[in-house]
Formats: sequence, structure tokens, C-alpha cells
Amino acid sequence: MGKHGKLKPADWGALMPAHNALAHRPPYYYRDTEMVMLQFEPDEAAALALLPSELELMEPAIAFMVMEQNHWTTIGGYGEVYLGIMCLWNGEPHAYVPGVYVTGENSQILGREIWGFGKKRCQRFEIRKHDNGDVEAIMDIRADDRALRAVVKPQANAGAEILAPIPLICLKIIPDVAGGVAPALAQLTSVTFKAEPYVGVDGKAEVFTGPATIEMAVPSDVNLPIRAVHGGVYARFTADLPYGKVLKTYTASDFSWQ
Repeated sequence: MGKHGKLKPADWGALMPAHNALAHRPPYYYRDTEMVMLQFEPDEAAALALLPSELELMEPAIAFMVMEQNHWTTIGGYGEVYLGIMCLWNGEPHAYVPGVYVTGENSQILGREIWGFGKKRCQRFEIRKHDNGDVEAIMDIRADDRALRAVVKPQANAGAEILAPIPLICLKIIPDVAGGVAPALAQLTSVTFKAEPYVGVDGKAEVFTGPATIEMAVPSDVNLPIRAVHGGVYARFTADLPYGKVLKTYTASDFSWQ
């Protein structure tokens, strides 16, 4: 009689590889995160082209770019840039995230496997504070390609409500290993990343607002045409990243046109 393996489902880790999972289960904890965020009016046609058909674009169209240096997390420190397009799911405000770039392997793998963030790697990310008070976020996808340069000029102290959480929506796709055109799994998922700003000894949240600019020199997953930048934020905070939820699981009938 042949000998069978001893690794049973009860012994599997929560993530791959099953015998030695890449990381523990969420929630993941973020401490000492710096963020530059810009809010802007995108080109409506370009935003609609990225938005899944189940989601309704908010009007007037609004989007944001988040650029974070996560100095310490329970899955390792990393830099991150992601685009959010404001939309409605069943009438409730959400932000659809079509593109993400990160510098950390753990963040990339876990983000894709668990929530379905389409995370890709960038070669460089940093937040640089200049001697005139400007705060600059820099991303190069490839060496010196100037994929993103964003500058905020902090001028006013803002309240913690600036960081009020908004559910993020991802389109999670797992290909069919047998080569079918329809994916093995396709879902709209959501997760809420809740940030709590640091508070100084003066009782003021470390959240600052001001005018902002952004330049994107090469095509990328976050390069959405911009009509007008409405302003920027620089903040320092802690946050928790929990499990999310499934909004929709696509079925074979959704791919009947194939």
C-alpha cells in the first residue's frame, strides 16, 4: 500500500505555502505611518473606463492619491501608492482602487491574495520633507522614471475627521489553472483601513492641509488624467488593516459572452 502525505486541511496555514504560511492572519497593525494624500477631479471618461460596471461613479467625479511610508507594520515596513475613485455601491460611498504600487514583498503578496488589491512593485518610494516646509512624495517604478512626484504645502492644522475611513473596493481575480478564459474566482471585495492620527502635546492632530501639485511622467496603474487638484494632506498616524468582506462573487453566467 502506498504511503500518503500527512498534511491535512486542519494543518494548513491561513496563507500559502500551506505548510509554512507567509504571515499570520489579519488584522495587521501599522505604527508610525506618514502619508501624503491629494484629492482631485479626474477625467470622467477615464475614471469610468476603470470602474467595474456594478459601481456608480460619484458626481461630480472625485478621486484621490494616497502615498504612504509605513515605517513599521506587523508584516514589515514598506512604501505604498494607491489611487482611489469615489463611487457608490448600493447607494453607499466607497472608493474603488484600480492600482497600487508597493516596495515590500509581504505587502504585495498578502494584498493580492487576501483582498485582491492589484499590487505591483515600484523600485523607489520616499517621502521627503524640505526646508521650506514642503512635503514631497516620490515614486519611481523603474529607476529615475519619475512615475510620480507629488508636493503638498502644509498651511493649516486639520482635525482627525480628515482621515475618516472610507471602504475600499477591489476587483479580485484568480486565474483558472486549466486555462479557461473565465477566472477560477472573481469577486468585488471591500476593506476599511482605519487610521488614527497622532496627537501632539498641544492636543492637535498631526494632520495638515494645503495646496498641492502632482506630476506623473510615465503611464502606470495610478496615472489617471487629472483636470484639477483640489488640495493635499500631510499626516502621521497609526492604523489597523482587518479582514474585509465580499460584495459580489461573479458566476459563470457573468462570462457567458466568452
